[in-house]
Amino acid sequence: MKINELKQKINEIEVRMNAISDVEEMTDELRTEFDAKEVERQALRADLKRKEVAQAIELQAAEKEEVRIADPEKSLGEQFRNFLSDAVNGRGPVSFRVEPMLSTSNTDIINKVVDNSLDILVSPGEAFLRTLGVTFYPGLTGNFVVPSMAEDTATFPGENTDAADASMNVVDLVLAARRVTHAQSITKETLAQTNPAIYNGIVQNLVNGIWNAVTNDVFDTIQTDAATQVVGMTAAGLQFGDLVNMEASIGGLQIGQGAYVTTPAVKGYLKQKTSSTYGDFIWMDNEVNGYPAYGVPAANANKVYFGDFSKCAIGQWGGIEIIVDNLTSAKAGKINLTAVALVDTGVTNKLGINFSADVSAAV
Repeated sequence: MKINELKQKINEIEVRMNAISDVEEMTDELRTEFDAKEVERQALRADLKRKEVAQAIELQAAEKEEVRIADPEKSLGEQFRNFLSDAVNGRGPVSFRVEPMLSTSNTDIINKVVDNSLDILVSPGEAFLRTLGVTFYPGLTGNFVVPSMAEDTATFPGENTDAADASMNVVDLVLAARRVTHAQSITKETLAQTNPAIYNGIVQNLVNGIWNAVTNDVFDTIQTDAATQVVGMTAAGLQFGDLVNMEASIGGLQIGQGAYVTTPAVKGYLKQKTSSTYGDFIWMDNEVNGYPAYGVPAANANKVYFGDFSKCAIGQWGGIEIIVDNLTSAKAGKINLTAVALVDTGVTNKLGINFSADVSAAV
């Protein structure tokens, strides 16, 4: 029934109940009828309340839709432009969080269209780490202890024989928030511009700077957390056999998708260095010996890394915050922007990854 019909029905029942209650000598039959009417009245009142709640929800949804049509969602560039203007003029907060760019409920980062013409792209540094398969732990609070242990193999015990003890030696890898910052200055004249693409680019540059630092830190951490995993190189020059030895040094570990990472300089050298007497180059079609291979500035100079990079971890405590300082460089007409993030990196299983000794003599 509709709301008006329910109200009419309830009114009819209440009129009858009042009539019964006015009878001076109520019979058992009238008492039964009165009680039945009360049960029916309560059920109808509950139905009426449900209908009214549903109607209110529909009205609220319609009002939100009207607001959305009248005032469409602003792009990130527009939001940041308005934020900067308010912050500089003392009308609003001085920090701006860009978490929507950095963590979503699925895999934390996707290309996000912010209006019909602008895209906020994943930072190249973060995109590269995800391509490698590095493990991300977003939304952390406090120190995060990751169990770090060597891989072991289960056994098939014989009849009436106890299962073998895996004897895994667990080591705690503690990820603790470390502050990483990136600063950029813009002029008051820039703030006078209204094109959202300008502000979109400012945010993108700050985000890129943060993730470049994180990417660099991943390779620094490999050389500290997995310091024992260094592999010696041929003194006379980097050879194909040296890279194969890096694969062999992983041992019996069942790694996932392995990959090589080195600097652009070493990549250029390997693209010109043959791996056999048949003239095949060591680095061909961005592969080395069948594994994906990457030459990136984040790799430390004269190093080659190989292994399962899912054994590397990145902890994130929230998103990136951009803080406005319009006072320090006010005489120069500049506004200082500082991007701040809390991040840490680590290696959860050092046996799954290794790196070369210095290959400078080779290249």
